[in-house]
Amino acid sequence: MHPLFQVPPTEVTLALVQDFIDLKIREGLTVEYKRAGDKPIEAVAALANTYGGLVFVGVAEGDKGVPSEITGVPLGEKEKLVNQMGTSFDPPWSPEVIEVPCNEQDSKVVLVVRIDRATVPRPIVLNGSIFVRLDARNEKANRQMMRMLLDDPNSQPEPRATGTNRGLKSRESPFKGHEPDVVLRAVSVVRLWEGRERTRFPSGLAGRVVDALQGTHAQPLLSRLGLDLAGGGQVVTSPWQLAAASSRRLKLEMSSDAKLSRPGAQMTCTVRLDGAEPASDLEVLFDTAVWLPRNVPLGLDLFLQVFYESVPIVANTLLPLVAEATVGLKAMPVPLTEIHVASGSTRSPYGDVTHNYLTSLVSLSALGERVGARSISEGSETLLRSLVNPPHWNEAVREALVTMAMDWGFPDPKFP
Repeated sequence: MHPLFQVPPTEVTLALVQDFIDLKIREGLTVEYKRAGDKPIEAVAALANTYGGLVFVGVAEGDKGVPSEITGVPLGEKEKLVNQMGTSFDPPWSPEVIEVPCNEQDSKVVLVVRIDRATVPRPIVLNGSIFVRLDARNEKANRQMMRMLLDDPNSQPEPRATGTNRGLKSRESPFKGHEPDVVLRAVSVVRLWEGRERTRFPSGLAGRVVDALQGTHAQPLLSRLGLDLAGGGQVVTSPWQLAAASSRRLKLEMSSDAKLSRPGAQMTCTVRLDGAEPASDLEVLFDTAVWLPRNVPLGLDLFLQVFYESVPIVANTLLPLVAEATVGLKAMPVPLTEIHVASGSTRSPYGDVTHNYLTSLVSLSALGERVGARSISEGSETLLRSLVNPPHWNEAVREALVTMAMDWGFPDPKFP
């Protein structure tokens, strides 16, 4: 995410604005450019009712919604805009409007309007109409959109934090068929606002996802897992392979061995569009499945490292890539990011099923004293958005795991 979305107003400089313009981010769900004389209030209302984002006043728009140059607007335009929003919006409201001088005489400025959707008293009504953002357009909300905004203004367009719905036993379950001992999942989700047409993945997306995965630390982490589980020796990981593909779902796999065996590990990345069409949640799930040596638990350091590596993969690498490729969403809202862990079960040659628990499969005793003796088979937690934007991934993961461990009965968990 560009610093312009989050730095203090005093740190918003012309150089920072120019840096954003040089990225050539086209107008989309969260970005709008207005040159001098254009009225930005409709765009502000539309972004406020959907994702939030940035409106630049004093930036000319070129072909296909790409910014061309900073033109600036006369001094005093900020006061006009703020007054207009205060008198035209119902309820009266104004976002953050930052004035940035853009010429040597300081006679012209660029206005950077930052809209934090979490602070918007939605729905914002402008002259009797509710505007929403659809791709790069501001349109009046239809009856369905209006009902969603009026009935539950906080429910759209963000996905809900649902540990069970995106948990390992219910969503794309890796326990079906392979029966690993432990699976660790990182998942990141963003809501794609309802449009008029069906949302689908573009052709060629699978190759771009594979290229992105190869540029992450997934393969070195899998090699380390394989070596640790095998107790040394040599581990030759398989490359990322496409296991399933459709217009709304991609599934890729990489294993620590060409043939899954014990001990071993497998990473699975699933990218999917979920929800009633044409509305969709874009989900990226990254699962690390582990088959442990007999009577040897997964070390707490590796347990932690898997989440340290997989969370940025889904939230920082894959989700923005797929969102941009699918709907042109470059400047993305803060995604909902979750972590999950679950234990599997074993089946005897006679078909008897034994449920295993995390207390015997992961070195949880290293966390410290535990209160109670209830069985632990799974855990889920949502990362704090204050630590995701701007991203402090390790801190966000650790905070979520501490909360998870406390729910397991560890009053003061000590992670390495």
